[in-house]
This record gives sequence, structure tokens and C-alpha cells, in this order.
Amino acid sequence: MASASLDSRTSPDLMIVMPAYNEQAAITPVVESWFAALDAVVGNFALRVIDDGSKDRTRELLQNLQPKLGHRLEILSRPNRGHGQTCLEGYRHAIEREIPFILQIDSDGQCDPVYLAAFWDLRHGHDVIYGRRSREDGLVRFIASFTLRCLVRVIEGVPCIDPNVPYRLMRTAACAPAIASIPPTFDLANIALSIQLARQPGLREATVPICFRERLGGEPSVPLHRFVGKAVELFRQLKALRADGGS
Repeated sequence: MASASLDSRTSPDLMIVMPAYNEQAAITPVVESWFAALDAVVGNFALRVIDDGSKDRTRELLQNLQPKLGHRLEILSRPNRGHGQTCLEGYRHAIEREIPFILQIDSDGQCDPVYLAAFWDLRHGHDVIYGRRSREDGLVRFIASFTLRCLVRVIEGVPCIDPNVPYRLMRTAACAPAIASIPPTFDLANIALSIQLARQPGLREATVPICFRERLGGEPSVPLHRFVGKAVELFRQLKALRADGGS
């Protein structure tokens, strides 16, 4: 078991970036279960929950957890910008603090901490490790992931197994150039990041098979019918980025 009795001034080995929007039904059990797993596997970590302008009790419930969980739970509240840009804000914060690794997970309970050890064990030989979702995660999600993967391959010319998967572990220094390349106008920033990472020469990738659990509550930040329109806009934005000299 990793040690959890670390000085508060110790720089974390891992920054967990967890965006949250109207997740009052899930946020308490999700944060508590992830803390238990992170204590066992990592020990020296900071879990940064970014409340993206929630209109429910998400922020209040996070603040209620602070006395129990201490300084390793970092809470930031901000006006709503959307899931992707909220993630990027967390990534940039980890870069500024020179934290070696970043793990992005969602706050709705679908990301199961049971897979954490498999990701963490691969960190020394790889720069980015993605969760690889299976058909057991539901037909709609499987079709959406498969379609997006095909479009990325055809339009962008790069292989991405699951460009939109939220369960990903990144070596901060290796992924920083790709993170910096994503403009603040990109809504589906995590997909754009997957594409930029796939373009980056020499980046060492790996995958871990995962299954997503059912949501504990709330609604997806981008419903499927809106996701299609945002995906079309993303490909336009990526084309413009390349035309402007982006990678």
C-alpha cells in the first residue's frame, strides 16, 4: 500500500483532474471511492475537482468533504466553460506545478477506480495511457466511439482507439506541447488533445481495457444529439489550426 502520511508541502506525483457539473448525486461517493484507491495505489497525489458552474449542490458537497479529506482534495469553482476546456484548465495547472503525471477522470461515477493500478503500473514505460472501452458499455456508446474513431482516422489521418475516453493517464512533460496547442475555443478539447497526441512523434502510448459503470446521477455534459454537431465543428477547427501552422 502506498503511504498517505506525506508532508503537505510535498509536490504530488499525480494530479487527478476531475471536472464536475451538476453532479450532486454522485460527487460524494465518487470522490471518497477515488481517494481510497489513490491512497492504496499512489499515496502522493492531489485530486483537483473543478466545479464548472454547477447549479445544484455540487460545490457545497465538495466543501463538506474538505475537512475529512484534507489538502489533497483541491476544489476550484469557475463559470461554465464545458467539459473539455475545464479539463484543459486542470492540465495546465499540473504543468505549471511540474507535477509528473496527470490522470483525467469524470465525476459521474462511470470511471471505476478498480483499474487505477493497471494504469499506474504502466506509467514508466509510456507517455499516455488510455482506457479502452468495450462493447459491454452499451450499443449507443460503442457506435458513437466507433464512428468517431473512423472519422478521426479518415479526416485527420491518425489512429485513435477512443479519442473521447475520459479515463487517461498522461506524463505531463511529454504531453505538455499537445496540451498547449489546444485553443480556448475548442469545445471538444479532449478529442482534440487525443488527435494532437497521436500526431506527436515518438509519443509512447498504451491502453488498458476498461468497462464503464452506470452514471450515479446527472446528465451527460454534451448529449449525443449535440455531440454530433460539436464533432463537426471540431474537425473544422482542427483544419483551421493546421492551416495556421499548428501541428
